[in-house]
Amino acid sequence: MTRYVLLVTLVVMLWATEAMAYTIGFSNLGGNNLDRFTSYTENGYTVSARPGDNWFVAKVFGNEIPAIVAGPIYNPGVSQLTLTYDDGEQFTFEGLDLTSNVAGGTSYTIAGFLGGSGVFSETFSIDSINRFETKLFSSLGLKLVDRVTITGTPGRGTTSFNIDNIRAGTGPGTCDRNLPSCNVPEPGSIMLVGAGLVGIGFWRWRRGLD
Repeated sequence: MTRYVLLVTLVVMLWATEAMAYTIGFSNLGGNNLDRFTSYTENGYTVSARPGDNWFVAKVFGNEIPAIVAGPIYNPGVSQLTLTYDDGEQFTFEGLDLTSNVAGGTSYTIAGFLGGSGVFSETFSIDSINRFETKLFSSLGLKLVDRVTITGTPGRGTTSFNIDNIRAGTGPGTCDRNLPSCNVPEPGSIMLVGAGLVGIGFWRWRRGLD
């Protein structure tokens, strides 16, 4: 009986430490292809274009369609998006899908902030052409922020660059939003269950010796 109590306890502890992950896929993005994009909200997360930048609705190329694209087509400039959650609540950033169109070399900088102070900054380039690359940042998933900026700088000959499937999480806790991908165990949770199962095995072994 005791071992079943221990198992139930471990399951409850795992549930309490699950991370709530969500992918912002722009599935409900309105407008026609190449209409100007200003902001979009999905499940509490808001993606906003920096004022003056040229972001557009992309309904012919996405991972999956729709997505958003920085332009103007054939003459894109440095463009930035800002990601926030529920009017300033804290969240984690986990990754996104990006492209560099017609020519490679588009550079991206992902920066996270909390209360105005920098928390992280990652810079990388997309060298593939006309193909979405998925960038995941497992280490950033442990860092709470209240704002993330995504800045793209087009490479030489790049005609545009797309962004899709922004991945974010609301950290440990219970699932109160019915998110499609809400129950993603954190590494610490998996280690907790593993340690507990080892403990149960040891308990059974000791009991067999008695």
